[in-house]
Amino acid sequence: MGAVLTVLDKLMIMFMLLVTGYVCRKKQVLSNEFMDGISGFLTKIVIPCFMIDALQIDFTAQLFHDGMVVFVTCIIMHLMGFVVGLLSAKAFSLSKSAKGIWIFSCMFANIGFMGVPVIALIFGGNSVFYCAFASFAFNITAYTLGVVILNGCSEKEDKKAIDFAGLLKAPVNSMTILGLILFVFRIKLPSFIGDSMEMVGSMLSPLAMMYVGTVLGKLSFKEAITEKWAYVLSVFRLVVMPLLAYLILKHFIHDTLILGVIIIGLSTPVGALCAIIAAEYDADVELASKYIFTTTVLCIFTMPMFFLLFL
Repeated sequence: MGAVLTVLDKLMIMFMLLVTGYVCRKKQVLSNEFMDGISGFLTKIVIPCFMIDALQIDFTAQLFHDGMVVFVTCIIMHLMGFVVGLLSAKAFSLSKSAKGIWIFSCMFANIGFMGVPVIALIFGGNSVFYCAFASFAFNITAYTLGVVILNGCSEKEDKKAIDFAGLLKAPVNSMTILGLILFVFRIKLPSFIGDSMEMVGSMLSPLAMMYVGTVLGKLSFKEAITEKWAYVLSVFRLVVMPLLAYLILKHFIHDTLILGVIIIGLSTPVGALCAIIAAEYDADVELASKYIFTTTVLCIFTMPMFFLLFL
């Protein structure tokens, strides 16, 4: 019972941060320009610093092996999400524009903005280290196959060209690779650099959750809660994908912490990145925002069920 209350307490902290961002947006405490800047600050500064700090631990062959298990497994799970999303989109006969958002939502949970903060709070220990590998897998897949999916389902004739080299050189990917090099070669950053990155990275939880709240704050509440497909998508994103992954992976991954990081990461709602990339490549941003809103609210009820599998 104590473990259940701990999980609920941590999730409520995340929820209160989300509500804070939502209220700030509705009350116009935060402008659109400011929040656009926060998005860039998170993806270009805070998350890269978080990744570097997470990888500044003593190297062991076992840790590196386990990290790679997380990385490869998450890549496979994203591909499984693609198959599930594609088949279900065809079964429901979704429109071309809706299909791209649907498939992307089935593939990619909010690992970076919501998964990492919640996992770090509840699991602690090496969970943050494993989150770095999970996030790396997320970014590589989202910024390649994910972009292709959203761009391909755009209904605009003059589609934006995809710069894969530029996407893969995104700060979060570059800094993760740097962090891995430092980890493998046992290079410790000077304390003034390492401590600075740790301080910046520690802002991830509050800033990320408040940012998600501001994204939700853009929507009309009535429009968000009346989007019927958002509830169907929520079943796939919050229940089907993590449950399917658990039923498959429990036979191959016997380390509870590693399996927990992967499954809890997959149980998070649709990521804000879906709306960000959708906007950049002329996909349906409004639909993406509705999926983000509904899954974020409903995950308060579904995520505890998956945490209980590992407590």
